[in-house]
Amino acid sequence: MSMQISDFMEKLAKQTSSPNTRTFSRPTRKIEKLSLNHPSNLGRYQVIPFVSDVTDFPFVSGPVKQVNIPRKNVDQSGNVNQYNAWIHIPAPDFYQMKDMSGRTVSSLSTEDEKVLNAASMLWDELYTELDGKNDYAAVKDLVRRRNYTLFTGYCLNFWQYGSQNPRVPDRQNFSALFMVTTKSFTNSVEQNISDKSLMEGNQDWIEKVYNNDLKNRDGFLLFSVQKDRERPGFTTSAQHEYGKSQMLANVEISQEDFNCGMNDPVSLFLGWQASNQDAEKPYGTRRLFNANLIKEASDYMASLLAAIRAAKAAGTSVEEAIANTNQAAFGADATVAGANPQVAQMAAKNTDPFHSPAASRVDPVTGAPVGGGFTQPTPQAASSNPFASAPNFAVPGSGADDMPF
Repeated sequence: MSMQISDFMEKLAKQTSSPNTRTFSRPTRKIEKLSLNHPSNLGRYQVIPFVSDVTDFPFVSGPVKQVNIPRKNVDQSGNVNQYNAWIHIPAPDFYQMKDMSGRTVSSLSTEDEKVLNAASMLWDELYTELDGKNDYAAVKDLVRRRNYTLFTGYCLNFWQYGSQNPRVPDRQNFSALFMVTTKSFTNSVEQNISDKSLMEGNQDWIEKVYNNDLKNRDGFLLFSVQKDRERPGFTTSAQHEYGKSQMLANVEISQEDFNCGMNDPVSLFLGWQASNQDAEKPYGTRRLFNANLIKEASDYMASLLAAIRAAKAAGTSVEEAIANTNQAAFGADATVAGANPQVAQMAAKNTDPFHSPAASRVDPVTGAPVGGGFTQPTPQAASSNPFASAPNFAVPGSGADDMPF
C-alpha cells in the first residue's frame, strides 16, 4: 500500500491536540476490543499497526458521548432478557466512508445529522440537569464522555502492568481493536515520530511501520498505557522500531482476521450498535449510522429529563424519579419478568437502579448484550512544526484527559 507521508503527518497533527424488545443474535467476534482504561489491559504492547481504508490513516480520534439505557431482547430460545447498554453518540466525523470514486466522504444524510445532533443536545441537557461537572456520582451510571483514539493491530506481545514476571509476555499473537481514552497517546506517537525522523533525516521509514501488509512486515509500534500516579488519568509512551524484517520474517496475520474489519476501526468500535443495512458491503464503504438506536437513546434521555425536572419542581427525590423511569423502560409486565427467573430475582432485589442498574447482561467492555468515515477536523493556522497546531476536542470542564472510569 502506498501512503502519502505528508498526508499521514498532517492527519497526526490534527489528532494530537488537545426500550424496545427485539430479537438479537450476537455474531461471533473475531477481533478483540481492548479498552485501555481497564486495569487488566494496562501495560506495554508490541503491535504491528494497520491503516484505515476509510481515512488512509491508522488512528481515529474524537469525542464520544455515552448514555446507559435499559433495554430488552429476546434470545433464540424466546427468553426475554433485560440489560443495560452504554450507547455511543460519537461526533459526526466518526461516520465516514469511501464513495465509489474512492473519496472519503460523510456517510450521514441530512436526516441522520439531525437525529445525531438531537441526541447530542439531549445528552448535554441531561448532563447539565444533573450537574455532572461538579457531581460525578450523580451521572456515573447514566452518562459519560470520553475522547477516544481507535486503531487496529496485530499484537506480538503484551506485558501486563504489575506482572510478577515483567520479562515474560502475558499474551502473544492476537488481533485487536485498541481503544485509548487519553489524548497523551497520540502526543507520544507524534513526539517519537518527530525524534526518529530527525535522527534519520527523513520520514520515509513511517510507511515501513504503518501499512496493511499481512506478512513481510519491517516494523512495529511499542507503546504503554498506565495509570497516572499524580492525578486521575493515564500516562503513555510510544516508540517505533523498523528494520526488523528478519525478526518478523515468520509473522503472518491471517486474512480471516483482516477481513473482519481491521481496515475499519470505527466499524469495530460500534460493533452491534452499527447499522446492518450495508453489512454485505466491504468494510470502509458502509453506512454505519444506526438511526433507530440513536432515536431510542434520545427517547430515553427525554423521558429521564422530564422525570428529573418534574421531581425537582415537586421537591421529590431525583434518584427515585430516575429509578422509576428505568423501571418503566424495562416494563413491569409479569410475563417479561418471569421469562428469565434469574433476571426476575435480580430485578426484585434492585430497589435503586440509579446506583445499581437492573440485571445487566452485557459485555463489561463493549456494552454489547451477552447471549442475546471520519472527517479530519478543520486545520489550524500553519506552523513550522507540523504537530504544533491542532483542534481541541476536550469538552469544557472535562480536563485534558478522560477520567479512568
